[in-house]
Amino acid sequence: MPLPRFSSLTLLLLLGSMLCPSVVVLSDVSAQSPTSSFKQLPPPGIKIDAQQRLALTQRVDEISAAIENAATHSPDSAAWRSDIDVLVRAVRLALHQNLFYKQSEIDHAGRLLDEARRRLDAVGAGTRGLELLGFDPAKNSEPQPLVGGFVSRIDDSVQPFGIVVPAGFTLATVQDPHRMDVWLHGRGDTKTEIPFLSERMSKVGLYAPDETFVLHPFGRHCNAFKFAGETDVYEAMEQAQRLFAIDQTRVSIRGFSMGGAGCWHLAVHDPSHWLAANPGAGFVDTLKYQGWTEQTPFEITPEAKKLLRWYDVLPWTKNLGLTKTIAYSGEVDKQKQAADRVVERAQSMGIEFPYVIGKDMGHKVDESSKQTIDAQIAAWADERESGPKQDIDFVTYTLRYNVADWIRITGLQQHWNASTVKARLDDNAKSLAIETDGITHLELDFSDIGWPGRKGPVTITIDGETSEVQDSGNLRGFQCRLVQTAAGQWAVDEADDAGVPRKRPGLQGPIDDAFCDRFVIVLPSRPARHGRVQRWIDRETQYARQRWTRLMRGDVTVVMDRDLTDDQIETCNLICFGDFSSNRFLFDIAGRLPIQWTRETLQVGDQKFDPVRHAPVFCYPNPLNPQRYIVVNSGMTFRDFSNVSNSRQIAMLPDWAVLDVTSEDDSIYAGEIAAQGFFDEQWKLPNAE
Repeated sequence: MPLPRFSSLTLLLLLGSMLCPSVVVLSDVSAQSPTSSFKQLPPPGIKIDAQQRLALTQRVDEISAAIENAATHSPDSAAWRSDIDVLVRAVRLALHQNLFYKQSEIDHAGRLLDEARRRLDAVGAGTRGLELLGFDPAKNSEPQPLVGGFVSRIDDSVQPFGIVVPAGFTLATVQDPHRMDVWLHGRGDTKTEIPFLSERMSKVGLYAPDETFVLHPFGRHCNAFKFAGETDVYEAMEQAQRLFAIDQTRVSIRGFSMGGAGCWHLAVHDPSHWLAANPGAGFVDTLKYQGWTEQTPFEITPEAKKLLRWYDVLPWTKNLGLTKTIAYSGEVDKQKQAADRVVERAQSMGIEFPYVIGKDMGHKVDESSKQTIDAQIAAWADERESGPKQDIDFVTYTLRYNVADWIRITGLQQHWNASTVKARLDDNAKSLAIETDGITHLELDFSDIGWPGRKGPVTITIDGETSEVQDSGNLRGFQCRLVQTAAGQWAVDEADDAGVPRKRPGLQGPIDDAFCDRFVIVLPSRPARHGRVQRWIDRETQYARQRWTRLMRGDVTVVMDRDLTDDQIETCNLICFGDFSSNRFLFDIAGRLPIQWTRETLQVGDQKFDPVRHAPVFCYPNPLNPQRYIVVNSGMTFRDFSNVSNSRQIAMLPDWAVLDVTSEDDSIYAGEIAAQGFFDEQWKLPNAE
C-alpha cells in the first residue's frame, strides 16, 4: 500500500504533535499572505544590533524562569503574575516579531524588564495591588500613570492596560467606590506593546479628571476596539475592579480618533453600561468613510449589507437615548463628518446632546474644549440617577448586543433586521408596559436594582396583553422570562430551552463572532481527499494563525483532532480545519451538520458544488456542546485588505459560505465566493426542511 501524501505544512504539524502530543501554543507565526499587496499590520520593525538582541533575549529568559519559579511557590500567583508577565511578554513579542521601530525602544524594553524585576522582588516581599504596579502614596499630589496586565479569556494571552490613579487618592479609600473613565486610544500602527506600555507608564494622557481613575485598554493594538479588542475593554475593566472599587453607575466611555470610533461603537451597542459617552472624531461607518458610496472594491451583496449593521453606528443611533453623550470634533477636521451625521440622525429621533467643536482645530482637542467636556461629564457624575430606568427605547440587529438596563433580549424573529423594545416602568403602580417588534424572547431582570422591593405580583402589559406575573420570591429584585408563542401571544417562559437549537446571545453568528470568546484551533491528523483542497486548507491554517498572533496580538492554542479534550469541548469554540474525513472531530459530527461534504459532492441545502475545487466555511453550534461554536476552515474573515483602515475591519462572510479553492487569495476573500448566506433563527438553512 502506498504511503499517504502530506503537504509540507501538514507534515510539520504532525511532527510537532508527536513531539508535544496535546497542545501547542503559538505566539510567533509571522508568515504573511503570499499574494498580499497591502501593508502589514503591525509593520516590520528596524534591524537591531545582534548583541543588544542577545542581551534582551537572555534577560527575557532569565526573568521568565524567575517568574515561573516564584509562581510555583506562591498560592496567590493569579493575583500578581499577569502584572509581571505583561512586561516580559511585550519584549518577547518585539524580539520574535521584529517590532522595534526606534533605537530608543531598545532602552524602553530594558526599562520594562527592570520594572518586571522590581515587581518580582516586591511580590516576594508581599506587595500586591496598586502598590505592586508602582503607586506611591508619598507622591499622590499628582496623578500617577501605571500599567498592568490580565489573562485574556479568549486565548490565555496576557494583555496590557494602563491606569491613571487620580491625585489625592489614598489606599485607605481603595474599597470606596470610585468614578472611572475608560479612555480608548487612537490608531498607531507602530504602537505595539512596548510603545504602549512605555507611554502609559510615563504619561497621564489627554484627560485626568479629578477624583477619577482613568483606564486605558490596549484593545489588541489596532482594531478600533471591535471583535477581540471589544472583549478586552470589558476584561480590562474587570481587572481594574480587582485593584480598586468602581462605582458602576459612574463609568464613562471616552476616546479620540480610532478611540472615538470605538467610543461611538460601544456607546450605541451597550448604552446602559455607561454614565456618559464622549466620542471625539473617529468613523461611524465603512462605506461613507472609505468613499465607497459610488463604487466599492468588492460587491456589496445582501449579506454584506446586513453584516455592515454589526458595527455601523447610524442604524443604532436610537440607543444614545439610554446614555448621556457629549461629542467632539475639530472645526476643520476631515473626520468631523462622522459626528455631524450622528448628531443629525439623533436630532431626527428627538435625541439632543452637547456637541463641542474646537475652533480652528484639525484632528486635535483644544484646551478650552477639554475643560468644557470634563466639566459636563463631572456634572453628570454628580447628578447620576439611582434605581432602574423608567423608560427604555432600544434597537438591536443581533443578539450580540441585547442588553438595555433591566431588559435582556434573548430571541429575534430575524437577525440583522431592526428589532426594537420600548418599555416603561411605573414604579408607584409596580407595573411594566412593553412594546416589541421583531423579538421572540425577553428577560426582565431587576436583581441588581432591587425593584420593586417587595414580594407579590407585578402587572405586565406587553404588546397589548396584560397579565399579573407572580414574583419568584427573589428579594434582590423581580425577574422573569417571556416568550412569544407560535400564535404570537406572550407567555411567561418557565421552561429551560437551553437544549433547543436557536440563535441566542453569544451563539448567533456570524463566523467572526467565534473569535470574540475562548477558542482553540483543531487540526486534522489526515490529509483532505482532494489535493487542491488540502493546499488551500494548509494556506488558510497558516494564515489564520499568523493573523491572530500579529493583528490580534494573541497566542494561538493548537491541538490535533485526536488530542481534543473534553474540557476544550466544554469551554472553547472549536476552529476546525480539514474536510469531513481528514479531521476526526468533523468526521464524528458530520451527520449532525447542515452541510454535507463527501468525496463526491459538497451540498448546501439544494445547492451542489464540485468538492475538488470548493470548500465550505461556516460557524454552527457544536453538536457535542450547543453552547459553543464550531467553525470550519476559517479564521477571522477580514484579511490584509483591511489593514489600510480600521473602518475596513468588518465581518466579510456571514454564517456560511462556499469558496472556490482554485482562485487566488486577493487579500479580501480566501477564495471566490460561490455561495453564501445566514442560517435562520433555528440554525437551519432557509431552504432546508
